[in-house]
Amino acid sequence: MLEVRKARVDELDAVFEFYGQMADQMEDTDFDVQWRRGGHPSAALLRESVEAGQMIIGVLTGDAEGEGVEAGACASGAGGAMDARAEGGKGAAGSHPVIASAMVVNHEGSSGYEAVPWAVDAAPECVGVLHVVATLPVYHGRGFARQLLTRGIEVSRADGLVVLRLDTFPHNKRARSLYESCGFEDRGDWTVYYPALGDIQVSMYELPL
Repeated sequence: MLEVRKARVDELDAVFEFYGQMADQMEDTDFDVQWRRGGHPSAALLRESVEAGQMIIGVLTGDAEGEGVEAGACASGAGGAMDARAEGGKGAAGSHPVIASAMVVNHEGSSGYEAVPWAVDAAPECVGVLHVVATLPVYHGRGFARQLLTRGIEVSRADGLVVLRLDTFPHNKRARSLYESCGFEDRGDWTVYYPALGDIQVSMYELPL
């Protein structure tokens, strides 16, 4: 099973390693969305997100633990070592959860978000922006990405947010299909700026809560 919840500060190393695996395993594959270990997502972004309660993770529990985790990783959209043989959702030393999926929900849209004709007019502190949504590829097809998003929507609503927004590459058909099936509305293709990528064309999505 997958337990979706906010990451704890003592799980920061596991979060670092999860995204490090994503960056390494995505490179030069069909899923390459230009993440790089030590670049994007940055350690500062991950640390700040965990400390602020803005990192949502899907942790393996029960029968799902350890199945295929050693096979590699890649993103579904975009620290210490983890042991695939973990029990109770933690590594062999009992200190790290086995993370199958993760994402950040903060209030920071990249430069270019302000030009999009969003349907919901909301104060910045009431807007949630999804970043670095990812799932280990060995768990693709098991609904883990959908569980992450569905629970993330519930958590965001409970936190008082009124709308969620995100961007993804126009060619990322798998991610776009998932977002649309979860209720996100396509707001068109726009140019945004990311420090690690420069000016890029992305597809914008919005979900009123």
